[in-house]
Amino acid sequence: MTDPNTNNNQRDPLPPIKFSALADALLARADTLVPAWLPGGVQRGHEYACGSLSGGMGTSCSVNLTNGRWGDFATDEKGNDLVSLYAAINGLTMGKAALQVAREEGLEDVAGVQPARAGSSSEPPAPKPVRPEPPPKPPKADEGWQTVVPVPDMAPAATFKHQFRTHADIQHTATYRIDGALYGYVVRFGTSDGGKETLPYTWCTSARDGASRWHWKQWDEPRPLYFPGGVSPMEVAYRSLQPNGDVHKVTVVLVEGEKKAGILQTLLDATAPGVYLVASWAGGCKAWKKADWSWLNGCTVLLWPDCDGKREPLIKKEREACLDDAARDIAQAMKPLQPTAKQPGMAAMLGIGALLRESHACTVQLLPIPEPLTVPDGWDCADAITTDGWTGEQVLAFFGRAQPLPGVEAAPSAATAAGAKKIDGPAGTGDGGIDDDGFTLIGNRRIPDWLVPYYDKANKRWLTSRKMVILILERDPDLAPVLAYNELSNNVQSRVLWPWPHSKVGDVTDAVDLLLGKYLTDTYGLPSIARAALTEAIQTVAHTRRFHPVREQLQALVWDGKSRIDKWLMHVLGETPDTLTKPMVEYLQIVGRCWLLGMVNRVMEPGCKFDYCPVLEGVGGLRKSTMVEILAGSQYYSDTPFEVGRGKEAQEQVQGLWVYEIAELTHFSKAEVGAIKAFISSKVDRYRVAYGTTVGTFPRQCLLVGTTNENTYLRDRTGNRRMWPIPVRHVINTEWLIKYRDQLLA
Repeated sequence: MTDPNTNNNQRDPLPPIKFSALADALLARADTLVPAWLPGGVQRGHEYACGSLSGGMGTSCSVNLTNGRWGDFATDEKGNDLVSLYAAINGLTMGKAALQVAREEGLEDVAGVQPARAGSSSEPPAPKPVRPEPPPKPPKADEGWQTVVPVPDMAPAATFKHQFRTHADIQHTATYRIDGALYGYVVRFGTSDGGKETLPYTWCTSARDGASRWHWKQWDEPRPLYFPGGVSPMEVAYRSLQPNGDVHKVTVVLVEGEKKAGILQTLLDATAPGVYLVASWAGGCKAWKKADWSWLNGCTVLLWPDCDGKREPLIKKEREACLDDAARDIAQAMKPLQPTAKQPGMAAMLGIGALLRESHACTVQLLPIPEPLTVPDGWDCADAITTDGWTGEQVLAFFGRAQPLPGVEAAPSAATAAGAKKIDGPAGTGDGGIDDDGFTLIGNRRIPDWLVPYYDKANKRWLTSRKMVILILERDPDLAPVLAYNELSNNVQSRVLWPWPHSKVGDVTDAVDLLLGKYLTDTYGLPSIARAALTEAIQTVAHTRRFHPVREQLQALVWDGKSRIDKWLMHVLGETPDTLTKPMVEYLQIVGRCWLLGMVNRVMEPGCKFDYCPVLEGVGGLRKSTMVEILAGSQYYSDTPFEVGRGKEAQEQVQGLWVYEIAELTHFSKAEVGAIKAFISSKVDRYRVAYGTTVGTFPRQCLLVGTTNENTYLRDRTGNRRMWPIPVRHVINTEWLIKYRDQLLA
């Protein structure tokens, strides 16, 4: 009997819709479904971009074809899969959207929904209504984000989280840190189509409620400059301030782009530490007017533009005549190149140079980059170094070819030059006469023909520049042999006497640039030249002429063919095989050979492994220190005490030496002996030289030798393998060592 309360029309509950499975199935068809749902867009890699949720051209709406995430930035609508995208496009709930799209694509079994009942309607379904254009979005309350510089200490560390980019997309991060203060970051992301997107990441405060956070926002104007070393020219000058008021000024090399600035700074620090400071600005060649150029006030600046090869753009009529993109590319390639001065990189640098000279009291010169398309479009300093393999010496030589800024300082052959200094011509005869030896008479002085192009005869003035000083240092017969860079001491030195009284051979002193300026005035009648130009010219010429004094001595030695390397140490100690045990004889032979080989190898291959220290043990008066000095040569030997492990004193002391004596090892504590062992093991010395902007790397070239009166320095219970004790029981035969030293090293 049927229960009267039973409803015969009641249905069993429907199973839940499998949204996740349906979304995965739709994602597998995303390449065809999304363009059909949003016609008129463009696919770039794994992203599909269009104007809105109605499709059309534009980039306001974006769909990730890999994971299904989408967003319409105009309406702030977004979702995580294609089911929600279909719902948003058609104005449906998620349930109705899943049911409808599953039936349209034949995915009912995947979604777990019932197929449409056959014959449920005699008419086809009504066409999908056209989605109206979204109403204008009401303006958001303006947050009024303002960048805060420098970043306050209380700010949390930057996370670099981005709505559409991942950490894996980051290709380069430039930290804008100046004189210890953080100003923000510039991050370069790789895009799905192989391009790049560069975004600033700054600390910002909301004008609406005062809240602060890291924000993907460009700096407010004026924007800070980028110094890869983190130090500004003003800070370098401040650190080098002397009691007499003298300061050390660096030359600023300006490039376009943070990544290439870092590459160039690293090379210059390794080649000419403390001489050059690389700088750049944010935003590219069109944003240079928004930067704060006051950081470079009073500096000498070299401009290194990108070598662009852009052609004149197509006019509207030419663009409309092209049937497709390929035809447009061909038409563009037929257009003439833009003039060099109008190429984007060059135009920016010329504008910056004029501003620096006129408003910031800078001395500005332009580096002679190749003509457009003689190198790949966009060729820059990074390409020169990483692709073309330029060395530091090649870069310095390139700096030496810097030219006056066009339109600001004329070239040497021009009739006039802004800021040039006049000199009087010879009375009665005028300038330009040629004497019998082929010299030109200028100001009653005989000027060689190679220097004449720098004299402006029409205005009776010399066009002085750093390039002129470099030329004189290379061509003047009295100056040409003087300068070189000592690779042992890592210093600029004079190898012969300067052509003025009281000069000395050796390290270039602070007064040399002033004396050079006086010599140029006395010899050629030149006006006063900026001290920075003189100093930079000296550095440039010296770094292109490298020498190693010990290496030159060794390579000049001629061996007489008689081997002494195994028995020399035993002989100078006054011992014989009869006075020593057999193991001690073998030990002294090995130590003597390795001692000499280590000395030679350290200067021939700086930084090679030699973590040992011969130690001469014996009472005072046996000529232990004299023996060490004879082996090294007095010029390359020192026993000046220093504190190992404290600051950079030890690293500085061993520069320029071949052998350093650690005297009286017995007097060192156990901790100090441990520090000495660690110092002996170092193959490279790393420290910042005086006035330097970054830490320099100097491969070790010297050996350390110890002397002591006792053997109590061997205090390490775990082993003393780095120490080679050498017992000294007799007065060392230094006379024999002096006579045969060169043959031992040969």
